[in-house]
Amino acid sequence: MTLEPYRLNKLMNELNKDELSSMLSEFRCSRNKDSEYFLKKIALKHEAKDISRTYLIIDDEMKIRGYYTLALKCLGLQDPDLDPSVIDSMNLKDGIAQAYLIGQLARSDGAEKGLGRKMIAAALERFSEGKEMFGCRMVRLDCKDELIGYYESFGFQLIRKNYEKDLNQMAVFI
Repeated sequence: MTLEPYRLNKLMNELNKDELSSMLSEFRCSRNKDSEYFLKKIALKHEAKDISRTYLIIDDEMKIRGYYTLALKCLGLQDPDLDPSVIDSMNLKDGIAQAYLIGQLARSDGAEKGLGRKMIAAALERFSEGKEMFGCRMVRLDCKDELIGYYESFGFQLIRKNYEKDLNQMAVFI
């Protein structure tokens, strides 16, 4: 299996609607049903509206083994309780920090262990390319409590709980 991700919007042009729909509908991620739902019901709409870009990891049988979604999304921080060096690195202006976003990250049931790590590395590499072209040094994501340690292993730091208090906002600087 190649790790070279396929852009969803490229597949939208290469496959007919039924083929693409069938491919997406076969994706299963029992660990994260929200990510499964996103790929099946929302990803195409976000591509069409230029909200995000979804990258698919596809095996030799044209089955989706995993995917990640990249976007831009600022991080609002009013009175942050963070180390001053972290705040300085965020380039805050009026309590808002520019950021790249890893919006979704999921591997299919039965996908090889370690695929998530490879997808995160690929996402961070893609953002590093963007940094060279456009600037912006912060990458953020939102995750559940049980994933904090996983993302910390990539250098992400816990920033705070989101406003709904159900996810953790984390960031890393590239």
